[in-house]
Amino acid sequence: MKMPFDPGFPRPEEDHFYLSQIRDVVARPVFIMGLHRSGTTFLYDSVARCFPMANLSLYHLFYYHRLLKNHAEGGEARDRQTLNQLFRRMGITDRKLDSVYVDDRMVEEYGWMLRNHSYSMKVTERNRTVLDEMCRKLQYVTPGAQAVLLKNPWDTGNARQILNWFPNARFIYITRDPIYILNSQMNAMLSLLTGSQPFQTLLVDNFKMPFGKRSLQGLYAGWKAVRGVKALTGNRPFETVLRPFIAAAVGHELNNYYSDLEALPPESVYALNYQSFNDRPQEHLQELAEFLNLPFVTPPEAIIPHPRKGHLKPHLQDYEAHFMQKLKRRIPQLAGQNQA
Repeated sequence: MKMPFDPGFPRPEEDHFYLSQIRDVVARPVFIMGLHRSGTTFLYDSVARCFPMANLSLYHLFYYHRLLKNHAEGGEARDRQTLNQLFRRMGITDRKLDSVYVDDRMVEEYGWMLRNHSYSMKVTERNRTVLDEMCRKLQYVTPGAQAVLLKNPWDTGNARQILNWFPNARFIYITRDPIYILNSQMNAMLSLLTGSQPFQTLLVDNFKMPFGKRSLQGLYAGWKAVRGVKALTGNRPFETVLRPFIAAAVGHELNNYYSDLEALPPESVYALNYQSFNDRPQEHLQELAEFLNLPFVTPPEAIIPHPRKGHLKPHLQDYEAHFMQKLKRRIPQLAGQNQA
């Protein structure tokens, strides 16, 4: 995409001279696992505030190949300021999917990093070395970090494989009422199909694609065309079309979620649900301190929930009973649960 000025994004080789500095750093990843729109952002922010952990911010994502050089030579503040200037000049203040403020400190899913270096948004045999280097870089450049906190909903169901590659990894699982996951995912998709999307485009711009820029141009052209159709027809036709596909995807991801959760060794996993964390954040954070074996850097009493219940779309209110009945037939773990 065309940018208002050159933000000086780094060349791939800029950190090569400094890579020896992280050779002995042992990656200690902590993964927050959950579907898109299931409460992972609030949980991530809370855990990141309370414990001495590094995280992947937009600064780290866009200036990844200069992180070690900046750490050694003092260029971090400059690049952070440049990135914030770029966001404001492009009219980017939030993600449009929600009200999350966009600046250099905003945390982001590591799937975007993986996709910039491979053809996948999830960890695979081919890109796991990218994730390992990223963890070691983040721990090294973050003062006092004893682990790195990560989230990437695309890796829901992939934890068993990740644990094979990162035996010291820990996993924090969160879910919420499936109908509200469906509702929120539909809202997010409709938002992505409304108007221009400079922030999302900026993220996608560095994707590794099979046919390079031609593939990206085709993706952008299709995205623009669908947004144009939606502008003419309104939301309801798209809601009707999207609902069965998103519902099927939520069911598939929930099945993977619970299968992984049951298969992981107990010492590697801690699970909670969105409502429980909003009701009793201090209790869960105390338990997480023991699970992660990490000290508090911010007292858990400082975490103030602002739960989002959201309003179900009218057609989802009528659909809820059918949706839940179908899910419970497929996912035994949901049977008998009182989702909140």
